Amino acid sequence: MTASLFVTGTRVGSIQLDHRDAAGAPGRPEDVAHAVAKPVVDGLEASVCGQLVRAAATEDWPSAGHAARCEECARIAG
Repeated sequence: MTASLFVTGTRVGSIQLDHRDAAGAPGRPEDVAHAVAKPVVDGLEASVCGQLVRAAATEDWPSAGHAARCEECARIAG
């Protein structure tokens, strides 16, 4: 198994009042996983797509169990 260059982070928050996804269904932006380049320390980091996220060094991007992933992060990090 190869080491990953990215860990998983979740978005910190939003000033948007009505959270809806592209299909118009209600949702929270915190539900989407973002990729954060290593090395990382647990806490606030910038994701590869530019969002401020709460990252955990132990959550590897390829093996993280998040169903929804940021499209831009997935494009960049694979």
